[in-house]
Amino acid sequence: MKIKTGIIAIILIILAGFTTSYSAIDQTYVERILKENRDFIDFIDYGVTNFSPDSKNALFTIYQKHFNAEVAFLQGEYKRSFDNVYDSQKDMVTLYEKLLVDFYLEDSKNILDNIAPEIIRSKDPIARQYLTLGYRDRTLARTHYIVGEASHPRLYSYKIFKYVDAINMARRAKRYGFIAIYTSQSMAGKLKIYNQLFKTETENGSLFFKRFVDKNEQDYIKEMNKTVEELEKEYAESGASAQKEGSASAKEAAFEGKVSRSVRFRKEQRVARYLINGEFEKAEQIIRSYVDNYNFKLITATLKTLADKGTHAGEGEPVASKQDYTKLIQHHNDNYVILNSKSLLESMVGDVKVIDDVKKQDKADSEKKQPAADDINKIETDKKTAGETKDTSVKNPQ
Repeated sequence: MKIKTGIIAIILIILAGFTTSYSAIDQTYVERILKENRDFIDFIDYGVTNFSPDSKNALFTIYQKHFNAEVAFLQGEYKRSFDNVYDSQKDMVTLYEKLLVDFYLEDSKNILDNIAPEIIRSKDPIARQYLTLGYRDRTLARTHYIVGEASHPRLYSYKIFKYVDAINMARRAKRYGFIAIYTSQSMAGKLKIYNQLFKTETENGSLFFKRFVDKNEQDYIKEMNKTVEELEKEYAESGASAQKEGSASAKEAAFEGKVSRSVRFRKEQRVARYLINGEFEKAEQIIRSYVDNYNFKLITATLKTLADKGTHAGEGEPVASKQDYTKLIQHHNDNYVILNSKSLLESMVGDVKVIDDVKKQDKADSEKKQPAADDINKIETDKKTAGETKDTSVKNPQ
């Protein structure tokens, strides 16, 4: 008897352990998919905001379900939380597929096809190689899309993962295309692009290469041939006048030491010499140490320069281009996960509401308020009897 009791106790302890372990796993699993789902929503927010603002209602429905999943998790209702996440991903698959097909796959192909004639005309082998890489990544993006679409209809998270991979590949395809645009430019075109790059950096408070911005060829060469001593003398004179006027340049100068300034002067001269001689690769190695996020800013300067001029500088003189470079800047920002306007997801955060399930107690209370079948029959009988009595009194007033 004691042996049987011991065995039963051991079995109960094991079952209790399994129950506790299952609850912990259940909570951990739901917590993980909640974080995963929020990452999906944050990711698609960039595509909706940048390209499809008319999909705001669809994004709101998705976020509303995710928000209630978060609330259910905090309330300890993990199954309800999971169900909300699952419903959210079901709607998200449709939105992801729409953005991927209508914008990323379609636009990446159109961009590469539109720039291809100018890249081929430039006869630059590196630019052609970049264009090839762009087409390769666009094909990979379509492959990821097909894999996700062909997966099981109810594997929503897997589909979304494949669509995310497809969007990233489409973005990289466009990045290669934009680099190809820069690479295909002539020497004169690249000089204008670098001037635009340093002009933007100067507006943001950078001192590097500031003295070369918007200089004509003669002044550019004259500035390049100045010695460090001459530059230090000019710097001291300009600093003294700036202090008297109380301008912002005096405050900027206070943060740069004499040694750092001398090093900058020498590096500016080297960069200027490399640029005017067309040795852009050598200049890039120095510029990167002074310009953060160099690739992004270089492509931005390229698109802005071409958008302002409305021309494409290929081999020889610039020729007219049908490419809308202003629109390409929007794609360029999206490639680096930058919003072109205020986030739609952030604008709807205050509009979501908590939607609770109907509780059993509330349901029981509502059933109590409903009259029973016997009570309904009794009420109808009373109404009928009252009606007959009223009719009799009318017919026999006496």
